[in-house]
Amino acid sequence: MSIKILDSKNEIKLTDVNNLMKQVGWGDNYYQKESVWKRVLEASTHIAYIKENEKLISFGRILEDGVMCMFYDICVHPDYQNKNIGTLLMNHLLDKVKDGNYVSIGLFVWEGNKTASDFYGKLGFEKVTAMEIKKYMRKV
Repeated sequence: MSIKILDSKNEIKLTDVNNLMKQVGWGDNYYQKESVWKRVLEASTHIAYIKENEKLISFGRILEDGVMCMFYDICVHPDYQNKNIGTLLMNHLLDKVKDGNYVSIGLFVWEGNKTASDFYGKLGFEKVTAMEIKKYMRKV
């Protein structure tokens, strides 16, 4: 398999991202509208994705403000997991921010997702305490 990491915001489609997110178990229409997707892309400092034969198999993005940095929507199609695709994608994204002198570089892992926790731990992420205000959040 020939792997190339892409990062053009102009060449990735909402339908491809939603399909990938459905495949990883995040539900239909993770991004509910094209307008939301466009806003997310504009706000994202970095994106990266991998395709095989025009099929989106991995995606991730970073949002940063010069002080704080967060990774979002990191996912790998189930048929491509445990094949080093996620590590390639994350190392590519980490290279974009590792010298940024941030106060915090983080991501969220859904509670109980030991596979993801173990994966990010191998990349150097550590568990910390965080809080959310769930009453205002959309269920996914």
